[in-house]
Amino acid sequence: MEPKQKILIVDDSEINRAMLKEILGEGYEYLEAENGLRAIEILRRRTDIALVLLDLIMPEMDGFDVLRVMQCYAWQEEIPVIVISAAEDTRSVERAYDMGVADYIRRPFERVMVLRRVKNALMLYAKQKRLTRLVTDQVYEKEHNSVLMINILSHVVEFRNSESGQHVLHIRTLTDLLLHQLVQKTDRYQLDESDISLISTASALHDIGKIMIPEEILNKPGRLTEEEYATIKTHTTEGSRILKGLAIGQDEPLVKVAHAICRWHHERWDGGGYPDRLKGDEIPIAAQVVALADVYDALTSERCYKQAYSHEKAVDMILHGECGSFNPLLMECLKESSELLRTELQRSEYDRGFRHETRRLSEEILHREALPREDRAQRLLDLERERTAFYAEQRGGIQFDYDILSGSVTVVNRYEDPVNRTQKLDFDKGMGLTFLSGKDRRKLLDAIAAATPEEPDAAFPVLIAVDQEYRLHRLVMHTMWSRAGVRHCVSVVGQITDDHARLQELMLGNVNSDQPEALLECLKGIFDIVRLVDPESTKVLSLGKDGRLTEMPGTCHMVWNKSGRCENCISSKALARKESLNKIEFKDEQAYFVMAKYVEVGGRGCVLEMVSKLSDGRWLDMGGRRMLLDRGSNFDRSAFVDSLTGAYSRQYFECFLAESEQVEGVVMIDVDHFKEVNDRFGHLVGDKALQSVAQSILSNLRQTDVLVRYGGDEFLLLVPHIRPGEHVIQRVREAAANARVEGYPELELSASVGGVCGVHPLTEAIRQADEKMYQNKAERKN
Repeated sequence: MEPKQKILIVDDSEINRAMLKEILGEGYEYLEAENGLRAIEILRRRTDIALVLLDLIMPEMDGFDVLRVMQCYAWQEEIPVIVISAAEDTRSVERAYDMGVADYIRRPFERVMVLRRVKNALMLYAKQKRLTRLVTDQVYEKEHNSVLMINILSHVVEFRNSESGQHVLHIRTLTDLLLHQLVQKTDRYQLDESDISLISTASALHDIGKIMIPEEILNKPGRLTEEEYATIKTHTTEGSRILKGLAIGQDEPLVKVAHAICRWHHERWDGGGYPDRLKGDEIPIAAQVVALADVYDALTSERCYKQAYSHEKAVDMILHGECGSFNPLLMECLKESSELLRTELQRSEYDRGFRHETRRLSEEILHREALPREDRAQRLLDLERERTAFYAEQRGGIQFDYDILSGSVTVVNRYEDPVNRTQKLDFDKGMGLTFLSGKDRRKLLDAIAAATPEEPDAAFPVLIAVDQEYRLHRLVMHTMWSRAGVRHCVSVVGQITDDHARLQELMLGNVNSDQPEALLECLKGIFDIVRLVDPESTKVLSLGKDGRLTEMPGTCHMVWNKSGRCENCISSKALARKESLNKIEFKDEQAYFVMAKYVEVGGRGCVLEMVSKLSDGRWLDMGGRRMLLDRGSNFDRSAFVDSLTGAYSRQYFECFLAESEQVEGVVMIDVDHFKEVNDRFGHLVGDKALQSVAQSILSNLRQTDVLVRYGGDEFLLLVPHIRPGEHVIQRVREAAANARVEGYPELELSASVGGVCGVHPLTEAIRQADEKMYQNKAERKN
């Protein structure tokens, strides 16, 4: 026997409530409220109400106020409301309908009218729920068919061309990712979700013109002749001709976008592409994005004429202009979404399609104006259980609860005073979580977009201002999903905790404790790399569930792209001294903070290595200076930054940089005639001159370049990565010559500069650079 539907009757008259129950009979279960406040209490507590019969004129809270609260919480999407009132004025009736009521019944009650309208309202909402399920199933069937057709198209391309059959699928994924990153950065191109979906789908047709190219040219393993290359290039015009020749659909948006992509996806930002040599935004944005996606996938895929490049190498080649000129905004998008791009391409196209459609469904079906959601009671119960379980595992810091459906976020910020501690704001309109930087906010949105029901959690570092000082925190988030039918992300709960205190607590722990695996997992939530190594054998060690260590294939120095043992291995020193050490290391153009801690596991001495990338939000900008965020509690920034010049201090170099192995270029700089400046103009002017030279050099450096005040008027410049054709020494000389001291136009400044490239260890590189600097100084005197 099915349970009776529950009807909430809200009326201040007990007689009216009794009359309605008598008219409706025993086929329903009844709840009663004598005023609006009591009704809201019941609606908050009960999730099984099928219908509300609501009077308008009541004490404490009237019917319109009840409707306003129900609108705020979107309860009317799932619970129909019928107004019962003696009010005769048309204005009240119109207002009630405007606020979303399903029907309006005037007193005195007519038995047949009440019965019919209650049954109609319940039947209508039941049909709407079935319609929701039907629409959802149809949309996902459409997505399934779309993915299937794209798979077929990719196999057609694979059959005729040496390119991988995954190429078309990759282009679609890359296009989707880049476009979503682009709309977060700018509204210049006025793209919405439907535009992104359209462009991503149309991208599958970008190389359709290759059907017209002879196979012997398409699959030629060697270098193409000029004539053959000219033939290959015609695939752009051939593709556009094929689409233009379609007998139907010329006015369809998909065909128009596909035509633009086919014809112009080999155009370049500087006008150096083909077939029409378009320049800049003369190229449609759809073609611009597909062009970048096409180049990336061509680089990372194996072809008959080349081996595949790594993800890192491909991105580096594109960013440095080795593959033609692209829109600078898209280059930034590629760089910022690099890691997400790598991860996303490892997913199956089927999974990606359904995750993509989920974003669109959140607007089409689960939006406030959409049809009612199903299983409200179970869904709310499960979500509350998840919230409770999640918060029970966290403590302190900042808590937030982001309701995706309404776009609102509730924040409990324990750094604020009690009055302002809890706030509910509109996150989708830029309010709420304003303590996050724009970059960290994008990181959060990317993590939400990448979450799945199977992998609902994410954690990453963020910067939070505490007592007017930026400190590194750890953001942990948990996405919650609808339970029935197609899964939708409906809410995100998160906790932001102080990384300083957390790390100190963890580092005081012993890996040889009762739960060493749990400790390592906690550390992995803070650092980018956490591993146990044996520096003597150069092996990475795996900790088994039984507590035993086993050696992994390969060597520990492979992570730094080194073929042999590291010359200044910090882990070897930590092992020998049985203590903790740290330094900064470089790899390509990235800087890393490396901590090495001696530990014993099962009686075996080894080293716990913890590595964090510094170029991704771990540098603190202090008036133009980049400062490493220390994770200890007793960190004195003044000891590591030279207060006069803004460069790093010699102490900072000795503590963190002296044993770096991946520094490619080393430059020594000596300000010319500094003693004469002091003697002639005084020490105050001399300090200003030194400050001006340092600031001029700093303004010409990249993020990973490090300038150290090595001595009185000497500076040391460390350049982790030197690009081909880059003239670092000349750039430093020009920067010093451009420095000026305000109020002393007659004072011309310059510097003697010497440098070396590819010399190791760092001590030898500094010695040789110093020699070359003095040679330069002697040459300038002569």
